Amino acid sequence: MNRRQFLTHSGVMLGAGLYLSNICSAQDSRPNILVIMTDQQAAAAMSCTGNPHLKTPAMDSIAAKGVRFERAYVTQPLCLPCRSSMLTGRYPHEIGTVTNGTKYNRDWPMLGKMMADGGYECAYIGKWHVGAPADREHAGYTMGGAGGKDHLKTAAAVRYLSRKHKKPFFLTVSFVNPHNVCQLARHQDLPDGPIPPLPKNMDDLPPLPDNFAIPENEPTAIREAQEMSRGKQYPTKDWDERLWREYLWGYYRICEKVDAEVAKVLEALQDNGLADNTVIMFVADHGEGIAAHHWNQKQVLYDEAVRVPCLIAPPQSSAAGKVSTALVSTGIDYLPTVLDFAGIPCPDTMPGHSLKPIALGKSESMSRRYVVTETTFASGTKQFGVSGRMLRTAGYKYTIYNKGECREQLFDMEKDPGEMNNLAMVPEYQSVLNQHRQHIAAWAARTQDDFPYTGAL
Repeated sequence: MNRRQFLTHSGVMLGAGLYLSNICSAQDSRPNILVIMTDQQAAAAMSCTGNPHLKTPAMDSIAAKGVRFERAYVTQPLCLPCRSSMLTGRYPHEIGTVTNGTKYNRDWPMLGKMMADGGYECAYIGKWHVGAPADREHAGYTMGGAGGKDHLKTAAAVRYLSRKHKKPFFLTVSFVNPHNVCQLARHQDLPDGPIPPLPKNMDDLPPLPDNFAIPENEPTAIREAQEMSRGKQYPTKDWDERLWREYLWGYYRICEKVDAEVAKVLEALQDNGLADNTVIMFVADHGEGIAAHHWNQKQVLYDEAVRVPCLIAPPQSSAAGKVSTALVSTGIDYLPTVLDFAGIPCPDTMPGHSLKPIALGKSESMSRRYVVTETTFASGTKQFGVSGRMLRTAGYKYTIYNKGECREQLFDMEKDPGEMNNLAMVPEYQSVLNQHRQHIAAWAARTQDDFPYTGAL
């Protein structure tokens, strides 16, 4: 199915004049939508989650005005695959973006184009890193301030918010940080500039997390991938406790640094009289290992890498300050949520759900049994031969890798949120294990996933 056939079939293209006239009016009162995105921020890396090791007042303010979705998972814990997924509403394997540096099938329409066709002024500032060029014809965005350090992205966003807009706007401000933690772990200069000096007293460093240890019966494929990229993504094999704790301290300082930029964008929104008619969405493209299971960076399927901040603050919400436990997939739910707030019909073939009802306090949950995350370990386009899939239900989390010993993991996320006790080999949990195997087999069939499940299902 080509792009035009897809759009026509799904109800997005209803005839040029008729479609826009049904949505737009001479005085369009639909809300503006401001999306703020960070890169490589774990869900726990905000002080509003109760983390005492950093302070993120700007992010916290968004959570206080809206809803924090504490079970928000990415479709892949890597920049380009997840960003491409978010802008198409599809899983990375469906659109061909399984590693950084790959390109997706342009037959799939992009969110910016849908919003522009629906009458919105669409602008994108900051890191793109999507498997397609940011051209207006296909992506739908006007770019501005894309390169450079984060403070330059903030300046571009402030300029944009300070000017007059004839139509409601859909603005994305995509920051690089806390991605500088990659250079921090390699003891390199930070591209966005230095952070405060390390404390001399070890007691002033964050402690190691409770789940710092490598769990028993961990799939051997995980450490195989870590070893193949040692010195690049994962230089941590020989770190002692102090190095791990210094890395954690530095990571939290980088999170605070980008929070200060977020604060300036929110201030500009308020100063220009736009806050009362703007939906604010805050999300990260993927998480960060933050020392859990001796892991730094991403790609692995543990929660620290695949669960991310997800905040939505509509201007009129009865759910301000609430925390939702709904299972969210940012890669497939982001697109329908933005379209829903914009009053633009979502293609009925999209697999995701709109989070608008929960964000407005009109619903507590949605009809979803599980979310799925995929991963392909790679450096750029060079794959390491290790891939995996994760399925999260309300109570459990199931992972399976493509090779090695102990390919599967099953965790009771209520009793064991740190994912330390693999239940896949425990006889009493075989029925739960089989149920999750069936769930992921059904998902694979539905999304035409060719991952090698044979041998475990």
